[in-house]
Amino acid sequence: ISIPKINIKDAKVSAVDTDLLKHLVNYGGTAVPPDNGNAVIFGHSTLPQLYEEGNYRTVFTYLYKLTVGDEIIVTSGNITYKYRIENISVVDPDNTSVLEQSFDDSYITLITCTPPGTIWKRLVVKARLEKT
Repeated sequence: ISIPKINIKDAKVSAVDTDLLKHLVNYGGTAVPPDNGNAVIFGHSTLPQLYEEGNYRTVFTYLYKLTVGDEIIVTSGNITYKYRIENISVVDPDNTSVLEQSFDDSYITLITCTPPGTIWKRLVVKARLEKT
């Protein structure tokens, strides 16, 4: 995935293992873009002063800077899809409602710890596939 607003370029996402130090993780049992459903993707964040571009330990540090209407670009195979952010929320770590599937459209949900550098809450950014 790529998120131009926060300089994420071609971050790899795995649906095979859960090693957040090597890539982002597509949570098991959730959709895979561009299929209908909710593709839930987890990534690490850290204190902004520790951010390193391209480092998966810090990849979602600036996720909090996104706003409704921003774009998330997903490339699957050789096809690029554009998702538009519809909702941003902060939830408790044990709130599993963010994993729920809705098959009326294709969604991508990005999740990281917030505030960056803590494990206190979860920042949840949900986007919907733009129709061409």
